[in-house]
Amino acid sequence: MLASVCGERFVALDVHKHSVVVGAVNPSQQVVLSPRRVDPDDFSSWSQQHLCSTDAVVLEGTTNAWHLCDQLCPLVSSVTVAHPNLVKLITTARVKTDARDTLHLARLLAAGLIPAVWIPPQDVREL
Repeated sequence: MLASVCGERFVALDVHKHSVVVGAVNPSQQVVLSPRRVDPDDFSSWSQQHLCSTDAVVLEGTTNAWHLCDQLCPLVSSVTVAHPNLVKLITTARVKTDARDTLHLARLLAAGLIPAVWIPPQDVREL
């Protein structure tokens, strides 16, 4: 990824069983990565090609959140796991789509409004 493209970005992942929707905004809340669907099997290579070391990433807590955190932590500046129920209370909308949900999550991260959960270290997860 070119340095001019990287800048400070707030990247959100809307994780589903058969897809991951990725989108990002800059500190001014402007969309810098339009929401796009990525196959979970391709996500590792996609993230290595498209994410930057200056990116802050957020995803909602799901069954595979820790696996994604482990993949993302070496690639980006921070990974935040959002409490899914609290995020839903903040982002209630009449029209819900994966693209809109992704950008809402990115904007909440940029604004510092993510209700985060603790990311346990690997040894704690193994217990």
